[in-house]
Amino acid sequence: MTNMYKRSPLQIQIAVVKALLRRELKSRFGQYRMGLAWALIEPILHVLVFMGLFYFRDRFAVGGLELPIFLATGIAPFLYFKKVITQTMGAISGNKNLLIYRQVRIFDLFLSRFLLEAIISFCVLIILIAGAWWLDYHVVIISTLRFLLMFFLLSFFAFGIGLVFAVIKSLYPEIGKVLPIFLRPLLFVSGTFFSINEMPSAVQELLLWNPLIHVFELMRSSFSFHYDTSLVSLEYVMLWVLSSMTLGMLMFRANWRKMLTI
Repeated sequence: MTNMYKRSPLQIQIAVVKALLRRELKSRFGQYRMGLAWALIEPILHVLVFMGLFYFRDRFAVGGLELPIFLATGIAPFLYFKKVITQTMGAISGNKNLLIYRQVRIFDLFLSRFLLEAIISFCVLIILIAGAWWLDYHVVIISTLRFLLMFFLLSFFAFGIGLVFAVIKSLYPEIGKVLPIFLRPLLFVSGTFFSINEMPSAVQELLLWNPLIHVFELMRSSFSFHYDTSLVSLEYVMLWVLSSMTLGMLMFRANWRKMLTI
């Protein structure tokens, strides 16, 4: 009879991740009065600031997209990318006491934080887009599949980079403190508030090394038949995703025992 109710390793991991998700949700948002609302307020404030700057220059659209959609599909995904990396980096230090339970594996800590951020950020992005439509801006999604694909690729890219940084931070805490600093300038060189098509050719050649620009431009093309994506490449994004996930998993596989003892 006992064998009939014995759970498989996969069932155990799913149960552990669910429990960690509830714990992360409560610990991150339960202690604040505004709670989850801040996850929505932050990108809205960023969008409003840049909309004000564009309106000051008498610009109401970029690449055929109205400003709320153009900015939302750059700023919100970038904040998501940044949060996945920083949350993954802090997964061990924030939950190390849970590793005394044999059901909890170190990878579960990374996975639960990643999934929570993915769920919250996806909902925030949809709310921003729906809000623009509700405010009577022109919003038409022409390729739901492309939109979802770019979100998933961005997710795995961020998770791969997050794993790499998490391993480095665990083994070399001093270096880990410096790594988040390098994420800050990315806001200004990742196409969050500009289109690569409007940059001078010399600048384009330099910026196009950044895979985030490719992600955001391809995501924006989901809302317009005429959005120019001739300079960006889906294959380039997929190469970065595969490379980051492979490197992240290899580094984790080689160092997870050391990470437990530090």
